[in-house]
Amino acid sequence: MLLSNPLIYKTWKGINKNNIMETALIALNQEGAHVAGVIAAEIPASIFIKNEALPFLNGRADSHGFSKLSECLASIFNKYKRLVFIMSLGIVNRTIAPLIKDKHTDPAVVTLDESCRFVISTLSGHEGGANELTFIISSITGAEPVITTKTESDRNYIVGVGTKKGALKEDIIYAITEGCKMAGITTAKIRCIATAWAKKNEDGLLQAAEELSLHIRYIPKWMIEHYYNITPQAARSETAFKSIGVHGVSEPVAVLSGKNAQLVLPKTIFKKVTIAVAREILLFSRKSGYGLRDMVLILGGTTEGVCEAQRLDSESVPFYISTATEYGHNLFREKFGDRAVLENFNNNSLKKFIIERHIKRIIDCTHPYAQVITPLAQRVSAELDIEYIQKSRSTDVTDDLGYDKLIFVKSLDECVKKILELKIRKPLFTTGSKELGFVKQLAAYGINDVFVRVLPFENSISSCISNGVKPQNIIGMHGPFGAELNTAIIRQYGVDCLITKKTGKEGGFFEKASAAMECGIFIFVVEREG
Repeated sequence: MLLSNPLIYKTWKGINKNNIMETALIALNQEGAHVAGVIAAEIPASIFIKNEALPFLNGRADSHGFSKLSECLASIFNKYKRLVFIMSLGIVNRTIAPLIKDKHTDPAVVTLDESCRFVISTLSGHEGGANELTFIISSITGAEPVITTKTESDRNYIVGVGTKKGALKEDIIYAITEGCKMAGITTAKIRCIATAWAKKNEDGLLQAAEELSLHIRYIPKWMIEHYYNITPQAARSETAFKSIGVHGVSEPVAVLSGKNAQLVLPKTIFKKVTIAVAREILLFSRKSGYGLRDMVLILGGTTEGVCEAQRLDSESVPFYISTATEYGHNLFREKFGDRAVLENFNNNSLKKFIIERHIKRIIDCTHPYAQVITPLAQRVSAELDIEYIQKSRSTDVTDDLGYDKLIFVKSLDECVKKILELKIRKPLFTTGSKELGFVKQLAAYGINDVFVRVLPFENSISSCISNGVKPQNIIGMHGPFGAELNTAIIRQYGVDCLITKKTGKEGGFFEKASAAMECGIFIFVVEREG
């Protein structure tokens, strides 16, 4: 099936529409004549066809008949920069063989079968531009582009792009780059950009493709319609349907433009641009890389979350990493771009995120004391039948430090009792800003110099003040905290006891213990909150 409505491509890189000696279309029969007419309606071209089929061009201007193909080619081979043969590849190979000189001077040769099933870059793929011409003919006819040069064959990802009218080159490049990061790849892995026929006049898209050195494949409307007919589970956008008559662009074009392609990144929105990434499942890539079924959600908020994200990134595993704090989100965005998600999940929002983003595995790297998200994630994972892995940090700490002022307490309430018992006057709490009720408890017993170290966020500072911590006793700092910094803080404020959670090695316990021992003060380890 060919396109019924002619496309008017605004620009084709390398095709000078004012030079009639640029492109020649060569056909042998009635079917070839019909195909040549469709192509010539899109790009300026001369048509050469066997005399018997010439009437099927209906007197079209710049059409020429010939009796023998070999004689025709001998006269035009070096006059045109691009030759599109509409016939079998075997005929083309045998006919052009005596005329070939070298890749720097030979014209670009492309072969298209009369049914428009395949369009093959045949000669001068890079230097002559046959690879690019192959994508142009594919965009016009819907034929599958066949390009065998190693540079292209080594790439097995397609980026599907949908844009609002007038999207800028910079926005499109940003969206493609970030989309690739979210899919766990770089732009060097992209074989081509795919989009819909309706985006043919988008300058920003053409400019972005040129800057990224990528070909564009425009998918005809009928192919996208067929995709939705045979893929009932595909996401559908009524907005897209009202705009261009199909239910979506980025996802279907990404899948349609690859061989055995499957989505690794579903439709993702960046301002005026939507991106989807598909990976081709080929002989030697079928067991490597990851598909949509492997999309991972890391529940972050700790150092372990960052390490896990970096590990998945290095293995090209597509993932999102979530955090409930602005600080964590800013940190994650710096490292992982739009794969970082700021969300304080509840039951409904977590389910919605998992379903919409096609999450198939949750890796829980939240704090060991997280009392809400961990049981929530476990429950939702079981309900939706997805994999749940817990990688929370080890909270093991040893009491075998040979330090008689190391004391373990069951809770913050017990900690208060111990402070009173030992007549501690200047405790430093490094247990966070969520549980600060102990401040007023201690104040009731005349202990007013309570120091609290928290993250320097407005809500953390406000919580300290509302719970009675003196402003001058609030230490708002980002970690990590080495033993030297902990020691300096203890000495600067005259602290006589440091209180920490049972955070283990990754939580900086030993750096705190070392500082307390250096200064000769008590260190209380709280085994749980409350």
